[in-house]
Amino acid sequence: MSAGRLARPGPVLIPLVTAGLVPTLLGLLLPGPGLPLPAPLRLVGGGVLVLLGGWMTADAVDRVYLRQRTPLGDRPPEHLVRAGWYRVVRNPMAAGMTLLLIGLALWWSASSVLCWAALVLTVSCVAVLRVEEPSLLSTFGAQYAAYRREVPAWIPYAPRPRSATTVPHTTDARPSED
Repeated sequence: MSAGRLARPGPVLIPLVTAGLVPTLLGLLLPGPGLPLPAPLRLVGGGVLVLLGGWMTADAVDRVYLRQRTPLGDRPPEHLVRAGWYRVVRNPMAAGMTLLLIGLALWWSASSVLCWAALVLTVSCVAVLRVEEPSLLSTFGAQYAAYRREVPAWIPYAPRPRSATTVPHTTDARPSED
C-alpha cells in the first residue's frame, strides 16, 4: 500500500461512520420494532448482504479515492472508473453501503437501521442526480454518456451488447506500476 493511501483517512471515514458507527449505535441503543423474519434467515441473509455491501463499498472507495487524488466533494475523479464493481453498477459505493445497512438491519432485527438505510439511499440518489452525474458528464463528456447508457445506476441487469460507437473501457485508475 502506498503512502498516499495511508495519508488519506477522509475517504474511509465516511463509509465507516455511515455504514459502521451510526447503524451500530442505532442497532444497540434504538433498535425499534424487530423485523418479522426467522432468526436463521435474518442471520444468513444479513451476513451475505453485509459481506457483499462491504466488498462493494471498499472496492469503490479504493478505486475512486485511494488510487486517485480525488478530494472529497471538491472535484470529480481524475479518471473515469469503469472497473471492479463500476462495471456492474454506476454507484457501487452507495449501493454497497445500502446493502450493508440492510444486512445489519436484518442481523440485528433493528427497524431503526432499516430506516437509516432508506435515508442513506435517498441522500445518495439525490447527490448522484444533482451533483455527481452532472459533474461527471461535464468532465468526461461522451465517455461518461456512453458509460451511463451501458451500466445501470443502482440495480444490475444483463449486459447489453456493445455498439461499434461505444467508447472503450478504461481498466481502472490504478497506476501502471502495480
